[in-house]
Amino acid sequence: MTPAPSSFNTMLRIDGMGVTYPGNVLALRPTTIEFSKGEFTVLLGLSGAGKSTLLRSLNHLVRPTSGKVISSEFGVLDNRRTVRQHRSRTAMVFQHHQLIERHTALQNVLTGRLAYHSTCRSLLPLPRADLELAYHCLERVGLADKAIARVDQLSGGQQQRVGIARALAQQPSMILADEPVASLDPATSARVLGLLRDICREDGITAVISLHQLEYARRFADRIVGLANARIVFDDTPAHLRQEHLNEIYQQEANPASGPARTPALAPVAITPQPKQMEIAR
Repeated sequence: MTPAPSSFNTMLRIDGMGVTYPGNVLALRPTTIEFSKGEFTVLLGLSGAGKSTLLRSLNHLVRPTSGKVISSEFGVLDNRRTVRQHRSRTAMVFQHHQLIERHTALQNVLTGRLAYHSTCRSLLPLPRADLELAYHCLERVGLADKAIARVDQLSGGQQQRVGIARALAQQPSMILADEPVASLDPATSARVLGLLRDICREDGITAVISLHQLEYARRFADRIVGLANARIVFDDTPAHLRQEHLNEIYQQEANPASGPARTPALAPVAITPQPKQMEIAR
């Protein structure tokens, strides 16, 4: 019998999972953590701390070298069938969008439906129900009027919203986003993250987001998981994040050549761009 996550509210659990890359590079120490249904979790830490490895191992884009990933819907991800089932219900939002630029926004969103069809069926036009769902997803991110626009004619913020719409078209129970606003300006970043958080709350979607920006983590997260040196060093709500936790999250091993890492100061969140800055070109 396949073991299930320990809590009734748990969407996904990793149990003693570690990742070591070729060359004996330790990317993630053996880790146990649960992600709850409908929770918006931000992974915070320096580059190389283990954020992306942890995030991508949740749907086996990075294969764990020890431990296991356990889905509340499909059990232990230990074979092709359960991994495929889990991926069909776990959407990804990428830093660089991963869109087909010569295709329209609507065509890109429709790719979120391909997992629900056989390879042969996906070569044909998708059913009208899929088309209507894709258009509705564009409506939810405020881009219905850009449905037939080529993606390469859209701004960076609009392209990322197309990526979110594509994720929604997958009708996921979980969304994973790897540095989704790293290439966007501050005003656009805040709008994209706010949109993603609000949609996840409305639909009860579990979200795990990796970020570098402390202010966004504090503003949008229900829960912050801080990583340093390939292990979790903080796991709590933003209200419980203290300066000593930041010192640990942003620490670096002693390196006389480069000196210590600069640790962000814990200050009140104040992201208040002018109204014109908040407008995104349509």
